[in-house]
Amino acid sequence: MRIGIFETEHFEGAYPIIRLFDNGQHEITIFTYEKPYRQFRFLFGEQMNRYKWIVKKDDENKYAFIKKIYRETRAAKLELLYMNTVQDNHLFYACLVALLPKVRIVATLHDVNSYFRFRPALSIRRWVRYIGKRFFISSVKEFNVVSDTMVSHLQSFLPAHKKVYSLPGAVYEMEKPYGCISPADEGVVKLVVPGTIDGRRRDYEQVFELLQACNLAGINISVVLLGGYYGEYGHMILEKCRVYAQQHNNLRFYTGLVDQPEFDRVMNEAHLVFTPTVIDTVLFDGIEETYGLSISSGNIFDIIKHAKPFISPATLRVPDRLKSSCITYTSVEEICDFLRKSLHDASLYNELSKEAELNSQKYTIARVRERNPTLFA
Repeated sequence: MRIGIFETEHFEGAYPIIRLFDNGQHEITIFTYEKPYRQFRFLFGEQMNRYKWIVKKDDENKYAFIKKIYRETRAAKLELLYMNTVQDNHLFYACLVALLPKVRIVATLHDVNSYFRFRPALSIRRWVRYIGKRFFISSVKEFNVVSDTMVSHLQSFLPAHKKVYSLPGAVYEMEKPYGCISPADEGVVKLVVPGTIDGRRRDYEQVFELLQACNLAGINISVVLLGGYYGEYGHMILEKCRVYAQQHNNLRFYTGLVDQPEFDRVMNEAHLVFTPTVIDTVLFDGIEETYGLSISSGNIFDIIKHAKPFISPATLRVPDRLKSSCITYTSVEEICDFLRKSLHDASLYNELSKEAELNSQKYTIARVRERNPTLFA
């Protein structure tokens, strides 16, 4: 089969889609932008030449690139076009779908509510975006969400004849588990908070509350904020990190995009992933999204890819396949209690780490394909 995969931003989420379709028999063309392409080069390395790459340059017009996708799809006689991230110009992409009636189209929706709900405002652009999204939804027959916890929510908005898949934002490929010395044996608990510092997605005040509580209680931890920063909130947290780091040595942070090799190294060295997820948030046009229901945290996929146990708010919906390696909390004090115990009992972390490995094995390429036979038969 001849397949096209389109990605503008979420390179880490497009990688598993490419790997899932790459069975050695398909011809795969990837349409992407320059920034994701840089990270794809880290992810695929010498295997880059397995695929045909159509890359939009930073100074290239987006509408011209959409035309390029259309021409290439027709010229290469692509049979399936998988649209993994459509973040703007939805009306033009709806037109693209309409102009390709013989091509099977599958589209991933990352923020479900924004496609079906509307909050009026004195903004022509907001109206145009919503109209474009509605046209896009009406033109596509098959959709994907990146977490099982989102499937029924999306289905509730769609007519019965439209299909919803759940292809995760990561697959597990570790031939041999990286493994960590337990916190008890190492004498320190290493926590990582992956992702861009963005107040719409994570509450970083909880990170500082945890650090201060552990410092007062004599709990030896180290924390890495593994990502750049976004907007005024991100800048504020970055400044707070600098002030904190002047007096303490148990917090590390980055000031820009973290390339994939460094990201993977830090993830592998961590004991636990800490996800202080904001449950209800607004990302676009005043529409409220709920993490675990209408949108999924990228941290879940970092957890899957690196087979890490994690600490998560009790109110966050997490996939059933990961629950046994998740420590839930309603207060920072509960986290401190768990960390204290893990520093004194090596078996506590070792058992949790084994569960994380078993859970990630549920997300291998073979198992994800088995759960979606109509896509990968």
